Parts: sequence; C-alpha cells; structure tokens
Amino acid sequence: MDFIRNFLNKNPWLGWALFAVLLAFSAFVFFKGGRGSDPYSPERMTEEVTIRFTDTNDEVKMTRGKMDKELRRRGDKVDPSQGIVNPKTGQPTGFLFDKEDWEEMVARINKERDEVQAGAAKTVKTLPRSERPAASPATAPK
Repeated sequence: MDFIRNFLNKNPWLGWALFAVLLAFSAFVFFKGGRGSDPYSPERMTEEVTIRFTDTNDEVKMTRGKMDKELRRRGDKVDPSQGIVNPKTGQPTGFLFDKEDWEEMVARINKERDEVQAGAAKTVKTLPRSERPAASPATAPK
C-alpha cells in the first residue's frame, strides 16, 4: 500500500488518468452497457419506428413490437423484399429507414421460424392407450 501511495504522490497525473479512464468506463456501462441487447426487451419492443411506404412515400410510426407481429403473421418465411402492407394500396411496400435493422429483424424472425419447425419435426413417441396411466378422479373428464 505504501508503494502505491508514494508512487502516486510522485506522479499525480497517473492517478488523474486512472480516474478519468474509470469514470469514462463507468459512464459507458451506465448509459450503454447491456441495454437494448435483447431484441425482445420491453424498451426495444415499445420503441417507435418510422415506416416509409415506397409506393406512396407516406410515413407512419408504429411500435417495433407491432411491426414484428405483422411480419410474423405471414406465411412460412418472411421475404426481406416484401415490407409492411400499405393500408392505402394493400401492397407490402413499407420498410424501416435503417436497411441493416430491417434485414437483421427479418433474418432473426426467419431463423426463429426454422428453429421452431425443426423442433416440431422431431417425433414424439406416444404411449398406446393400454399403457397410459389412468387419470386421477380430479383430472378425469366429466
């Protein structure tokens, strides 16, 4: 302990430099660290995004969660070239301004769908009726 105290007394600028680095790191962790990393966090899903429709050049604001829900209501895979449906024309021409964000969202949804379909494709062995345990009186159908 004495060594550190003496060293910092001889070189006070090192103490201030260390303090500045620790303060900058603390500020980074407080303001950015870990926030928004979960794509399904409440903060991220309630975030307002602007959708621009390419056929009418109209813009609408909606929450990221509503946009995610609309994309998931489609068929098997989400086509990145097909956007949110324009209520005026009925065509899927609405996209986020940030192209990387749009592509990341579509890729994540498609990946999750593939994982669900792969899990559903696994067969589950069911017991024949004679081997099934009898239902208890509390759970038996009336």
